[in-house]
Amino acid sequence: LAAEMAQLGDIYCNDAFSAAHRAHASTEALARLLPACAGRLMQAELTALESALGQPERPVTAVVGGAKVSTKLELLGNLVGKVDNLVIGGGMANTFLAARSIDVGKS
Repeated sequence: LAAEMAQLGDIYCNDAFSAAHRAHASTEALARLLPACAGRLMQAELTALESALGQPERPVTAVVGGAKVSTKLELLGNLVGKVDNLVIGGGMANTFLAARSIDVGKS
């Protein structure tokens, strides 16, 4: 699929920060087949992230959500040493609640 998509363009510009970590045909594979760069929106996200985590004003609270904790373990491990408070929400919170024997129903 990525090879077919690559035939439609000359350069791959990723401007989707929220999907940049996914190994999909339309992101990771396409970036390997074409000359690739980050777009201006991606640059703005990375600049904001560096500002928030590089030398932030304290206290710093990070809010992380999502469905699967397994895909964010590395991120959580990095954040825990850089923030004063870490708030976990979304479906990911259910993993932590269940570990504390709190009933999360069918989630």
